[in-house]
Amino acid sequence: LPPMNGFVSKWLVYISLLRQGEPLLFIAAVIGTLGTVLSVFKLLHNTFLGQLRVEHMEVSEAPWSMLIPMLLMASVVVVTGTAPGLVLDWVASAQAALGLPVLEHSLGGAAGLDMLWISGVLLYGFAIGTLLFLAGGRSRRVHQFDNYAGGHFLSAENRYQYSDQFYAGLMHHIGGWYRASFTWAESVVIASVDALGTAATGFFRRIQAVFLLLLATLGALAWLIWGAA
Repeated sequence: LPPMNGFVSKWLVYISLLRQGEPLLFIAAVIGTLGTVLSVFKLLHNTFLGQLRVEHMEVSEAPWSMLIPMLLMASVVVVTGTAPGLVLDWVASAQAALGLPVLEHSLGGAAGLDMLWISGVLLYGFAIGTLLFLAGGRSRRVHQFDNYAGGHFLSAENRYQYSDQFYAGLMHHIGGWYRASFTWAESVVIASVDALGTAATGFFRRIQAVFLLLLATLGALAWLIWGAA
């Protein structure tokens, strides 16, 4: 995600694959990116979202000897993400030394990407949000169970924040249709996928691994020959 340098790296990978005429690899890269996002969201979810577990009540902050190295590395990630040209200069020098076409870039990035503008827009939005927060009523720190969130009084039994059961009102009105139609369609999809998985499992268990390896090798060779042509 911007303004981190991983966003720039993925952008350059996407642009390179599209310019080289590799749509399948582009789709595979996008799917891999979605997997990365989901793994990071799982980490954020388990760490920061939901009610504090009883076994974590006594957890304290990490010491500065651990925080400082992580802050330094995070700073490098943000700085090189905001101004990727600092690193792309080295990439261009390496390309020139190897006799490869040099990547045209600026301080903000390359291939139509300008992280300076993107980071500026993000910073502007953050500043507006901060001003709106400061313009509101005075906040005070309360216990996690001493709050009233969106019509729900939170308790130790409610593991998540107020968005849990967010669609309860809607489900009250469409519950009958949902159970009659959507649940049936969902069961059909589940049964179909389960049958397909069972068939695939039986198929691959009956085929020798050497034969599968041979097919994969022939497929890779055909793809390389077709790509070269």
